[in-house]
Amino acid sequence: MKIKLIAADLDGTLLDSRKRFSPNLPALLQSLRAHGIRFAPASGRQYYNVLGLFGDENMTYIAENGAMVFENGRCLFVDELPRALVAETVERIRALPHTFALLSGEHSAWCEDDEPVFNQNAAMYCARLTRVPDLLQVDDRICKIAVFEKANAEHGCYPALQALSGQAQVVLSGEDWVDLMNPGVNKGGALRKLCDSLGISPDECMAFGDYLNDREMLQSVTHSFAMANAHPDILAICRHRAPSNDEDGVVRSIREFCRL
Repeated sequence: MKIKLIAADLDGTLLDSRKRFSPNLPALLQSLRAHGIRFAPASGRQYYNVLGLFGDENMTYIAENGAMVFENGRCLFVDELPRALVAETVERIRALPHTFALLSGEHSAWCEDDEPVFNQNAAMYCARLTRVPDLLQVDDRICKIAVFEKANAEHGCYPALQALSGQAQVVLSGEDWVDLMNPGVNKGGALRKLCDSLGISPDECMAFGDYLNDREMLQSVTHSFAMANAHPDILAICRHRAPSNDEDGVVRSIREFCRL
């Protein structure tokens, strides 16, 4: 069956270890478009950040781990967190050592800390970032709370935030980051909604990922690819394995599988 849509995570998947795209990606995207195959970056990053990386509004973007989807420059949906949950989460994060909160909104990302390492990492993922005195006074539709703890998220803030798991989905999305979203929000759910709207079946989809926040996306398609550098749990659930993100794994696998 012909592939009609390809979704790919960015960090650790489409981007190499130095956060660079493959020089072979632009030609591949042109070839996919010529063959009528949609390419959808699917990231925990902010939409405006991913848009800036690709520089093409006429694409499909799954952003904020599936909490926002844009199609051809139009926001299809924002999955807003309850304000009470945002407030409770911010207060919990403030009480954790060396841990910082980043609110992802429809119009901007928001932070209140000026710690250099946190701000450097936040700026890497957010093209629109606003610092405010108090996150609890932000007036925006918040769809995700990203929690930063340098090199210790899995063993530090991740278990500490499990107390909120009854109200929110708490997802380990990298070595430094934990994401909190509404229950059921993930890249896979966003991809399924998108495919339903386009009349595309799982057999007509490929997906690439490397980390735990890619799990549902990879499980939602027939042709799932784990990067060679992927988390062991991701390697275990995928049908296919791609070369690592430092070996141009996504581009090479698409060209081979789709015979482009």
